[in-house]
Amino acid sequence: MLKLAHCASIFLCLHLPASASFCDDPNLITQLRKLPSVYSVTSKPTKPKPKQIVIHLLNWHYVSKEDFAADLSDLSDGKLSEAEIDKRYLEFLNDVESVQKEQKQILRYLIKHHKVRSVYMEGLTEKNLSAFNSFIKTLREFEVPEGDGTFDLFFKEQYRRDLLQMGAPAQLLINRQLKSVLPLENAEAFEAANPVGKDGKIQIDEKAEEKREDEMIKILLKGQGIKVIVLGGGHDLSDCLKRMKLDSVQYLRLSSKGYQRIVKDN
Repeated sequence: MLKLAHCASIFLCLHLPASASFCDDPNLITQLRKLPSVYSVTSKPTKPKPKQIVIHLLNWHYVSKEDFAADLSDLSDGKLSEAEIDKRYLEFLNDVESVQKEQKQILRYLIKHHKVRSVYMEGLTEKNLSAFNSFIKTLREFEVPEGDGTFDLFFKEQYRRDLLQMGAPAQLLINRQLKSVLPLENAEAFEAANPVGKDGKIQIDEKAEEKREDEMIKILLKGQGIKVIVLGGGHDLSDCLKRMKLDSVQYLRLSSKGYQRIVKDN
């Protein structure tokens, strides 16, 4: 598994009105397991009738071609040709797209049956929210070319990559299936946990990452009901919840079929 794709993550939480809370539904895990794109759902023990449920959708995250190539070179014994890098990167984009399609299927189920309205997303802070919304507006207004000429194909591919970079929740916001995408990150904790050093190397600061996850949990704890997070599969919030003594929160890890296939292949 590529280091960047393993450690990078996209967080989001879906806010549900109290009247539609899964916390009152004892069949939640069974319902999720029946969805066609779901591979497995595992649950951590909690108190009876939890006040909140956190559903963690294991994510395979988009990275730029430059970051992908640098990471791939670090893992390769010899120098890779540009053609080989291009081939591997296109395969990677297809993997990201397949996982996001499954995420959208799961989220559409929650939208339709449980009145999901808003999404809180990883990487999004009060500092960059305006820029995020501006880009959403740009993508929403962009007219995808219908032709197959050189420029048409170029713009189609660039639009596709922009969508993949923004992620599944943003795509549902663009087509107005979601009302809003809101900040989940504490800006200071997010920046402190950035694993990419000035030299471009990846180095995980475990203490900073714990602090970042703690701040996310604090945001998830506002209100009651169900919260859904889309987060890299290398993360497990069980230790975070245990450290914060939150035994009234049920934590579910959901692996989609596409995600499971990619992890197995890598």
